[in-house]
Amino acid sequence: MVATQEDLVSLSSSFSKIIKRGFGKGPETCFAVLRANRLYVYIGNFMTPAEEILTVKQEYNLVMKYRSKVITALSEELLSEASQFLGIPFESLYQDWNYNSNSGILLLVNNSFNPDVKIDESFERKLFQLVRQVGVKLHKIPSKLKVVKYTHNICAIELKEVMLPLDYLLVEQGSSDLLLTNAREMKKGYYQHRELFEEMFNRLIEDLFMMWDPKKNRSYLIFIFNKGYTN
Repeated sequence: MVATQEDLVSLSSSFSKIIKRGFGKGPETCFAVLRANRLYVYIGNFMTPAEEILTVKQEYNLVMKYRSKVITALSEELLSEASQFLGIPFESLYQDWNYNSNSGILLLVNNSFNPDVKIDESFERKLFQLVRQVGVKLHKIPSKLKVVKYTHNICAIELKEVMLPLDYLLVEQGSSDLLLTNAREMKKGYYQHRELFEEMFNRLIEDLFMMWDPKKNRSYLIFIFNKGYTN
């Protein structure tokens, strides 16, 4: 089955309804983009009244834990819905949220198919060098980097083997507050260097997300571009 734009629009509407049923409020914007074995679902203007209060109080870990647990509880339904709509057996779901921009992204992955994305080798080499240059201050240098999506709207990079022994210990002990704080600081570190990435991409960065998969020791770094250029 080849997914059409109509399929993706219908799926986005279905996701909005599922999220609204889980939270009591749905997102104002929700759109899905499919690339090979990965489905990216961008969500905008979505925050419940309780989350708004906690965000004002800067209780970010509490907000993240609440939203993460609800989305995780909905994950089987979201994975099943996407699989049925698009005819692709999605197996894993990742999430990340930016409360300062009131935006988020869901990433659904089929783990059995992992095609290469063709981009200019010289550009790819310079991009990976920059990711390592910035990332070395934030986490373990990844053993492998791979661009898994690159369009005029988005660039998604997979980083493998970035977790330190301490990270594993925190996961094993369920130290969610420390994990959330650490993940937020890493993402903040990349965002603080966004001008370097904007120069690299020749695009203005509108949003940045970072999602973690402790079981497979990998993370996804996702840049969302706006329609403007840096020059």
